[in-house]
Amino acid sequence: MDEDGEKRVRTKRSCSPESSEKRSGDEVDWVRDLPESLLFHVLLNLPTKDVVKSSVLSRKWRNLWRYVPGLDLDCRDFKEFNAVVSFIDRFLSFNRESCLNKFKLRSYCDVDEETENDMRRWINTIVKQKVQNLDLTWSAVEIPPILYMCESLVSLKLCGVILPNLEFVSLPSLKAIVLEWVLFENDLALEMLISGCRVLESLTLCKSTIDNVKVLRVSSQSLLSFNYYGPRYKGLHDKDLVVEIDAPKLENLKLSHQVTASFIIKNSSSLVKADINIEFNFCLGKKFDPKDLPKRKMIRSFLARISSVKNLIIAPCTLEVIYDYSRCEPLPLFRNLSFLSVDFYDDRWEILPFFLESCPNLNSLVVERIVYLKLMNLLLIQRRELVSYLDLGVSYHLSSYYGKIFLVNVKENLANVEVPVNVDDAASNANVDDAASNANVEVPVTTPFLLTWQAMLPSTKILQMSVAWT
Repeated sequence: MDEDGEKRVRTKRSCSPESSEKRSGDEVDWVRDLPESLLFHVLLNLPTKDVVKSSVLSRKWRNLWRYVPGLDLDCRDFKEFNAVVSFIDRFLSFNRESCLNKFKLRSYCDVDEETENDMRRWINTIVKQKVQNLDLTWSAVEIPPILYMCESLVSLKLCGVILPNLEFVSLPSLKAIVLEWVLFENDLALEMLISGCRVLESLTLCKSTIDNVKVLRVSSQSLLSFNYYGPRYKGLHDKDLVVEIDAPKLENLKLSHQVTASFIIKNSSSLVKADINIEFNFCLGKKFDPKDLPKRKMIRSFLARISSVKNLIIAPCTLEVIYDYSRCEPLPLFRNLSFLSVDFYDDRWEILPFFLESCPNLNSLVVERIVYLKLMNLLLIQRRELVSYLDLGVSYHLSSYYGKIFLVNVKENLANVEVPVNVDDAASNANVDDAASNANVEVPVTTPFLLTWQAMLPSTKILQMSVAWT
């Protein structure tokens, strides 16, 4: 960079008149004066291509990219794979005083013997350099066994790779694992990997449907959070797939995989929050069969295991399965549940009150994605029924709305209720102004808006209900 170019990244130390007089226009290159530790921290959070580009900002930065303790590359940024190989080999050859903090590589090229050898060589090198965070996307490539004995590894993310049946795993520092579209060689592959992670706290698993795994076992004495999800393609069935979870310290559970047949939770004493979007493979028109006793037993056990949660988010498909099940057997009590969020996609309003009967201590309810206007009307008509189930004061919160009919219904059905309406611009929708003329309007009215009303009943508790119109 020429002298004029460097001055563009300079700034004066102070803008005060006194400082200007003392320094007589003396300029300081703040980039040049930054300590290397801070520079490395900044550059470590950038893609490597941007780190290399930054070398033109200052003479001090010209070769700094070589010593940043992290690599973040996307092979699509290179014209050919040989250039990728050359760059990574060169980067890993530089001597560093510190450990390699991050190695992130996304490769979408065809796998052959030569590319697999390149990958194995890089894995061997970064393990020797005590890599702490590995993020690798590479389709249908098998990771060498040495990675699973890396003592320095803290977080591991693998996408598209093959996970073999490992003979030995020792990852004593690993706290977080993300496996996306990983192909498991057999049922024991995941179980063996987890068994070698003594301090594992977080596991995210996106299940591929093209392997032959029938049982996924998640067994960990240290796991705090488990997120399991997969494709929603109804044609891809894991009709026999079973997910077993044995994690006594598990606090957060998220399940979103409609085509998994069974979920078995063996220990849930610490569970606090659950986000459930599953239907136990009841898809493509397949419905709950009361005569299917093994399925009923599995659902009964699953509900009992999650009944201790305090915070529950539940999808409409799951709620429908639970509703069908409840007509055969009673639901367990969710005694600790204080917050519940549910979705509706149709007019089956009746499936909510039945579930609320099992939530005696609920104090916050969120209803989202209400699609049909008739359901919104039904909500108002059945307000008394809902309150009779709960015997609580009710506070409703509508986050968005289109049109004026709902406001009219508010007036007709909740005539004695205070209705504050919060919106932005009255000019854009005059009919809403007219519909809300008898409401307690705090600001000018239009759509979209936030509508809140309260119907206080004699009770020591308040149910907060949020209704989101989409």
